[in-house]
Amino acid sequence: MPKRLPMIDLRTLVLGIVVLACLATLGNVLYVAYRVQLDTLVHFSLQANQAYASKVASSITEFLRSARSHLTYSAWQLAGGLDDPALLHAEAKRLQAQDLDFNSIIIVNAKGQVLEAYPYTHQIASHHRHSLEIREAVDARKPLVSAAYTSRSGDLVVFMSEPIFAANGQYLGIVGGSVFLKKESALNAVIAQHYQLDGTFAFVADANERLLYHPDPERIGTLATGSPTIAAALRGETGSLDAPNYIGIPMLAGFAPVPDAHWAVVAQQPRELALAPLHELMRKVLLYILPASLIGFLLMLWMSYWLIKPLRQLAHGATHLSAKETGDELRNIDAWYVEAAAIRRALLTAERLLQEKFGKLRQEAQSDALTGLANRRALHLVLDTLMEGERAFAVLALDIDFFKRVNDTYGHDAGDDVLKHLSELLRQNSRQHDLPCRVGGEEFTMLLPDTTLADARRIAERIREAVEQADTPHCGTLTLSVGVACRQPDTELAETLLKQADEMLYKAKQNGRNRVEVLDFSPSHPASLARR
Repeated sequence: MPKRLPMIDLRTLVLGIVVLACLATLGNVLYVAYRVQLDTLVHFSLQANQAYASKVASSITEFLRSARSHLTYSAWQLAGGLDDPALLHAEAKRLQAQDLDFNSIIIVNAKGQVLEAYPYTHQIASHHRHSLEIREAVDARKPLVSAAYTSRSGDLVVFMSEPIFAANGQYLGIVGGSVFLKKESALNAVIAQHYQLDGTFAFVADANERLLYHPDPERIGTLATGSPTIAAALRGETGSLDAPNYIGIPMLAGFAPVPDAHWAVVAQQPRELALAPLHELMRKVLLYILPASLIGFLLMLWMSYWLIKPLRQLAHGATHLSAKETGDELRNIDAWYVEAAAIRRALLTAERLLQEKFGKLRQEAQSDALTGLANRRALHLVLDTLMEGERAFAVLALDIDFFKRVNDTYGHDAGDDVLKHLSELLRQNSRQHDLPCRVGGEEFTMLLPDTTLADARRIAERIREAVEQADTPHCGTLTLSVGVACRQPDTELAETLLKQADEMLYKAKQNGRNRVEVLDFSPSHPASLARR
């Protein structure tokens, strides 16, 4: 048969449910609070970084447009001709000094020859003459912002140019300005002025994903290939993204394009830094929730106690229906809600019927003409009642020692007197709800309802001592052997219990008679109790 699960009392069950409910509620509240705070922080950081990137992109656009307007004005000044060295030098000097937009100025004719460079005249002329970016600007014949490139002198440069046209529309060349990205410039100032101190920073990349600006100077000029935010901004998109950067660090980033130069601006913050306040917020939430949760838990415990109390009392009464005082105890239970009151009424009815049934069974048991005790039929009726009610009970198997000698020595009439004497002793030493039975010859059985193994052992020993100490007719001294067995949770048949008691009786006979042998399933107790 499958092993039964251990029984749990109602108080433990309800207490467990209350604890689980409180923990589940508290966990759910903390989880919801955590998710709300997390989503709020992430959303706020993404929105802030998107606004930051848009602001930087707007500032760069304004810078480029301002710089272009300066170049446009210079181109108009130079439209009269490029053959005046004094004019070229003066205009280059004026343009470079105007507002520090450019680190250097260069004027190139339509053939790509450098006519003027300021302030690094010799240095710039030496390496711009054959620069692909200069050549591209000359050939484009339109305003242009180059991609970042490294000059022959080792500077990382972005070149902005404006075409020069004569009054008759003849293309004369270009005037351009170089921004040295690794040196102080107006562009760096425009970007850096938005720098924040909470871990958020902005960087700018060109169409080749090369960093034009970064708070870490060592990063300027390196490639940031694989950044989803740079790629999105270069596609002309403005938005935000919760994703790892190009080196795998989780970031909360905003991005925006610089359309005039085809650049990407990204403002980002490490996700770990953005969510750092979350731990403190959760600590405060926990501190605020715990007192209320504790009060609610205590309130639920108090309510559970008053809910369970009548049920525990009713359960106790249900396991002791055969006791005389059970009826009064059931009537005194405060069944303050409908279900408990209904159970109490049902138990009172069952208690009354059970008492009536026991009374009727006792009356029917007076069928043993010699002793007046219950017969075997009454024994089995009571056994069936106890088994159907899943009641705990004990069985005593009793047998007179050397009874055959009494009959052989004093005759059968004397033997009958001895049996009557023993029956009277059994009545005197049994409780009101116990049932002594004569099952044949000198063999007797006693049923002890609602009796533990320890109590059954004491009752058996008391009967044995009473028989031994009594003055028995004809033979003077009489002894008794007793076997004791108690119903176990897995006992399904009454015959099993009767057999166990008989086995203990047989063991008492083998061990010398005039003793009590107990079937005890507990390993910590001896299997028998013997006294002479």
